[in-house]
Amino acid sequence: MSTYNFAKQYFGNPLEFDELYVWQIGRRYCERSTVIGDHLHSSMVALDLYELTVVTDGIGTVSTNHVDQTVSAGDIYLSFPCDIHRIESSAEKPLKFDHFAFSLKDCVYSDEFEKITQNFHSANSRIFRDERVQSLISNAIAELISENSYSFEILGLILKQIIIYTVRGFGNKQGTPYYENVSSHEVLCYRLMNYIDTHIYSIKRLEDLAKVTNYSYGYLTAVFRKTTSLTLSEYYQAKRLDLARLLVIEGKLKINEISEKLGYSSVYAFSKAFTKKHGISPKIYRENSQNQ
Repeated sequence: MSTYNFAKQYFGNPLEFDELYVWQIGRRYCERSTVIGDHLHSSMVALDLYELTVVTDGIGTVSTNHVDQTVSAGDIYLSFPCDIHRIESSAEKPLKFDHFAFSLKDCVYSDEFEKITQNFHSANSRIFRDERVQSLISNAIAELISENSYSFEILGLILKQIIIYTVRGFGNKQGTPYYENVSSHEVLCYRLMNYIDTHIYSIKRLEDLAKVTNYSYGYLTAVFRKTTSLTLSEYYQAKRLDLARLLVIEGKLKINEISEKLGYSSVYAFSKAFTKKHGISPKIYRENSQNQ
């Protein structure tokens, strides 16, 4: 069976509705052992991109930040902003899935999704099931293909329902399972890592974490190092350079644009940090990846 891949992409000009922006929506039928390699859940414009992956048939693996989770028909997987995302299809039962990437405006649903991001950050807690969501995304794709009269209005209503059912789906799940049997310091470190992971482009100073957590920055740095054996700066720099590697491979941004996007003071500072982490300059890394 050949791969079927239909996708409407709006990264240059997203579809705008009352509560959200649509950046991509589509359907994919994988071949045996198809691999959709590491990619970022963000765009040049949208830094707060969510995506629903709705498995309609088959078996596969969704990897989030290098943590694998098996998925099968009926599973709905929610990816968060700035996730490093990967999908791999089974060889025996090739994966079929619909996908919907969106960002939320400042509304009640954005607050709800922020709570979901905080409470269900671990890869194995991202799945919920709701046949209505699967049906609604299928209907949304059909409206985009048909482009009949009032399709845009109908699409807006469909997408709002998807958002609400997603909030409800996670509301019905038991939250924060990874907080059980852990110390208060471990919980605090998790909150810090989660915030850095999901705000990697917008963080200006690590000292601002004090405002987010209501603890002094000195206290945060001491607890984080004692608990994780890393400094906050080391964790932040490692996360930035992991994302930098994927942005370099994607090739959508110039090297200086990546440097600016990730908050480096100059291209030179970025190139120096990248070379120290990955062994070669970002320019050569990109050339090598394109020649493979």
